[in-house]
Amino acid sequence: MILAPDTEREKEGVVYSHSSINGCHRRTVLSKDHDYFLDVAAEYKKIRGTIFHNGISREPAPPGTLGVVRELRMSAPINTKFGTMDFKGKPDEVVLLRVEEYVQVDGTLPVKHRLHVKITDIKTTSEIGHDLIAADKTHVEQVNSYAWLVKRFLPTWISKQAVLFAGGWLVEGMDIEHMHLNRGVVLPQIDEVVVDELSIVYIAMDKPRTFTSLGFLEAKGKMKGEMRDGHWRRDVPNAWETLELEPVHEFGTKFVESLIRKGIESQIESGTLLAPPLVGDKARLMCGSCPVRSQCCSIGKQEGYDMTEQRCIDEQE
Repeated sequence: MILAPDTEREKEGVVYSHSSINGCHRRTVLSKDHDYFLDVAAEYKKIRGTIFHNGISREPAPPGTLGVVRELRMSAPINTKFGTMDFKGKPDEVVLLRVEEYVQVDGTLPVKHRLHVKITDIKTTSEIGHDLIAADKTHVEQVNSYAWLVKRFLPTWISKQAVLFAGGWLVEGMDIEHMHLNRGVVLPQIDEVVVDELSIVYIAMDKPRTFTSLGFLEAKGKMKGEMRDGHWRRDVPNAWETLELEPVHEFGTKFVESLIRKGIESQIESGTLLAPPLVGDKARLMCGSCPVRSQCCSIGKQEGYDMTEQRCIDEQE
């Protein structure tokens, strides 16, 4: 399938999200100026994720919690050298854990309410190998950007959904789009949100694997056994190695803001100056399936870049 240069983005306006600011700005520009072929088979991964997320968005709130907010598009302003921009994101799951009351430092009324939450980002994948003992760095950045967003967006949003009822705001068992409350839960107006936990969950057809900011977790590794008479024999009774899963690193607020700000500024600058080719982990993840890789390689070589990480040696000269 051949596509014409992309003009829809210009019509709809630019969106600044984790995906856009961490994507390949070079690819975005080249996709506008060059025709390219779309690998239809490779699009399955996107569809797989969409199907799963649409399904989980309809699940009820986890038992023992106040409720849950799923697949809600959030936004918050952030200052950049190009002015104030809106950063947007859609966390997969924000679990409402508990509410605590507090007053101002000087002890004056009124009483305010602080909502504690857990944020989970879910990633679908073809398989989960024994080498997956740490969450991908890009995914860690993404869930931290969601934490920054949730703390700024959610208090006002919940208050706008509220219906004043007997001193409470959200009445028992309330179930609206994106938010599901457990029966009997009555939420007050929320003044502040605190993120207690960040979690990244990888889901394949056969198993999930979870990483959390609360500490190390364990998972089942390779089956134990030994080579005997030229054949590998598993232990009886069956036993497996234990994998130690690294915690999700929780970033400081100022550091997250700097990542978002720099990402937005780079995205804006790419509109007037072609961004350099990706390097490191981002090149490994994105360049192999890039539809405009051949154009990127050709132009990159003319610009004097080392295009080894783009695997341009495989391209026809």
